[in-house]
Amino acid sequence: MKIAIDIGHPAHVNFFKVAANRFRDEGHEVTIIYLDRGVLPSIVENEYSGFQLVRIGKHRGSKLSVIIDANIKRFFQLAKYLYNNRFDIGLGVGSFNFGAVLKLLSLPNIQFDDDPERGINTILEKLTATQLFFPPIIENFGNIRNFKALKEWAYLSPKYFTPNVKALDEYGLREKEYVFVREISTGSLNYSMQRANIIATFARKFNKNENVVLSLESKKKAGYYPDKWQILEEPINDIHSIIYYSKLVISSGDSMAREGAMLGVPSIYCGYRVMKANSILENKNMLFHIKPEEVVIRTESIAKAGNSGISQGNFRNMLMNEWVDVSDLIYDAVMKIMNNGNTN
Repeated sequence: MKIAIDIGHPAHVNFFKVAANRFRDEGHEVTIIYLDRGVLPSIVENEYSGFQLVRIGKHRGSKLSVIIDANIKRFFQLAKYLYNNRFDIGLGVGSFNFGAVLKLLSLPNIQFDDDPERGINTILEKLTATQLFFPPIIENFGNIRNFKALKEWAYLSPKYFTPNVKALDEYGLREKEYVFVREISTGSLNYSMQRANIIATFARKFNKNENVVLSLESKKKAGYYPDKWQILEEPINDIHSIIYYSKLVISSGDSMAREGAMLGVPSIYCGYRVMKANSILENKNMLFHIKPEEVVIRTESIAKAGNSGISQGNFRNMLMNEWVDVSDLIYDAVMKIMNNGNTN
């Protein structure tokens, strides 16, 4: 079986990793198609060493480039490649242009998403996907299938991720004695209405003695943040262990805020978007949507009380007992379609 996996965002790199390795170990041919976007190529090449890798399309960091380069031009580039290299099935996360090409070629494609707020994207995914998987935050109908989990659980479940405290040595960090901060770029359409460099607007109001490590998507903005903050260089070795051992996560993007919460670390999301997916972890008092101007004053109280008294390990075990294994879900969905063509 020939499987094509499309990756267009750093947050999706790890989503397919467990399933992709399982397919390859069973003798299937797996090709990773990825977008030329910021540090994404280096991350993909690092995480998918040994796989067939194909770089298709560009994202130059501007909103215009998203529309023209990453969608319109990429559609035709994908069409040429997928037509000349016939696959049996495709997988993607919100990759409606990838899905559209596969649909035109009468090939099955499975999409995953957790962002119904994108509106037109969800409609296009529904029109082009053989099956579209969502957490239970959207109505289950037609080709939409619900699964009880969030997509980051595919690689953060205790079944697949075990933190390694030695990952801290490279950065001179000590367990629970630092804050992990993530500042995203606002070049994507998802964040086109968000003020750029949100965390930079309050970064210098932090306690000067606070130990902070910063994952900064646009390194050109490094001067906006306190000199004492340690800026991580991608690809980051074992970033999820660094998050796991932090005492608090603060992120202007939604994906890493959810990752922190799933790792049992109280996490603050200070972006502008209100998302149904986030509410699942907000209701468990591990993820907090806070206005930028309120982050500093609430940081200490959230770090101390954010876990509601449950230990980090127990919180993660609770999620594992409540949620499905997303990597198994990916594998089973592919095998069900390919074995009997059943899309119901």
